[in-house]
Amino acid sequence: MPRVRGWITAGLLSMALCGCSSLTGSTAGGTGGGAGGDTGGSLSTSSAADGPDAPEVPATALDLERVCTDGLGYSGMPAYDRTKKTVHPAMLMNNSGDNWSQFEPPAGDFPKGWILGYSDKPADAELVVCVERTKASPTGKKCDMETDDGKPFTVRTYNTSYRLKIVEARTGKELSRHTGEAKSDECPMYIFTSEGEDKDKHYNEVRPKDYRKRVQPFIAP
Repeated sequence: MPRVRGWITAGLLSMALCGCSSLTGSTAGGTGGGAGGDTGGSLSTSSAADGPDAPEVPATALDLERVCTDGLGYSGMPAYDRTKKTVHPAMLMNNSGDNWSQFEPPAGDFPKGWILGYSDKPADAELVVCVERTKASPTGKKCDMETDDGKPFTVRTYNTSYRLKIVEARTGKELSRHTGEAKSDECPMYIFTSEGEDKDKHYNEVRPKDYRKRVQPFIAP
């Protein structure tokens, strides 16, 4: 059975390999981080650089949670004008459990400049793309896995339902909404689990390529 030893930042995520031969149709979901990475850390507050009367901007990506959940934008963020035929950069936020976190897709999933990364300023986003798991249903499938130190364990897989929203960062106006399902009958080749998370469960999550065409008309009209 193959094995890998590795840790990645933001919550010390450990990686385990599967004894299966095929990749899953989706990436692994972690608490608050979903398929790509959890910025982790504690909650932060928005900031206004020039005093209380200055336009409000998010201090970190975590502040964009309110844009996804309550439609509350930030007056200091760039205005969105779809008539301008240019790239309108977006921040991608993911919620696969109880918390929202920024997700930076792997290189190549989106054209360069579409999605802001962890090193970019959240205040530069014109749009916020919100991807939220809304339901999970057991598939009945069990997969034999192995931890990075060689210990075997079994993973139960779950299909999920998700909600995708595209929201103006400045106004909080919802521009588009879509619901769908992420299903797979295959075992994952590997999974990422964060400390304190149940590593015995694997959720089939929506992948960037599944909604790339849905966000394109808004980000790159």
